[in-house]
Amino acid sequence: MAERIDGDALRVTRDAGMGSENYPSRVSRHPLRITAREPDFVAKVEELCGENLYACYQCGKCAAGCLFADHMDFLPNQVLRLVQLADEAVLSSRAPWVCASCLACEVRCPKGVDIAKVMEALRLLSLRKGETGLRWGEIPPGVPQIALVGATRKLTP
Repeated sequence: MAERIDGDALRVTRDAGMGSENYPSRVSRHPLRITAREPDFVAKVEELCGENLYACYQCGKCAAGCLFADHMDFLPNQVLRLVQLADEAVLSSRAPWVCASCLACEVRCPKGVDIAKVMEALRLLSLRKGETGLRWGEIPPGVPQIALVGATRKLTP
């Protein structure tokens, strides 16, 4: 049994014949509730990246296709969710700095959200706060000079 709530959000309830332990109740989807005044953080990120952050419905296809997901502390879909919830802790996470902007996430996204642009916006906001993703002690010896120049340009204000 399903009932329609606020457009495309559904609340799925237990069917009449499925009340036993063998058939657990189904998960409910509820619309994302945002206050009347959109948080400033979300507005800043949307302005910088030009993407509709609320289009993401957390399917996880971006995280499944991300080549660097193993090196991130938050997966790409988790980063978007934190931004949707206006959690500025995402600015101090490692994920925006690890993102290679390869666009594999955008290709896989059924809603066409360009997560690479969102990651770039988060990097810019971090740099504006004076935080940097470059830690000189973590650079192994023998790294090519062009890699150091590129990392310095990308990861420092």
